[in-house]
Amino acid sequence: MPALVGIIFMLFISPFFPVGGPIVGGIIGGYLGTPGAVRGALGGLFGGLVVAAIFSVVAVVGGTALLGPIGALIGLGIAVLLFALALYFGILGAVGGAIGGALKAWMISRHGVMG
Repeated sequence: MPALVGIIFMLFISPFFPVGGPIVGGIIGGYLGTPGAVRGALGGLFGGLVVAAIFSVVAVVGGTALLGPIGALIGLGIAVLLFALALYFGILGAVGGAIGGALKAWMISRHGVMG
């Protein structure tokens, strides 16, 4: 569930804030999940990969619908885009998730706050 909240945040914010969206989405998912930087990073990575897959499917469907016969050339470009999006959102989501998970662990250890 926490990863889903981060994914939804990433989906809506990333088109407007390309770097901040995945990081903040990862922070939110990491903070709402199990405490710890590693678990937060894994949640952020998962969220980032899901968002990359969604954006990639939208790009493939949109490109094919608009440019029909040139689909073979665009398919190669989309393959590169899929790889780049997975790296981009996955890495930034993992960074944000690690920050959020570490922040939650720190809040629990120092202040006894459960989020």
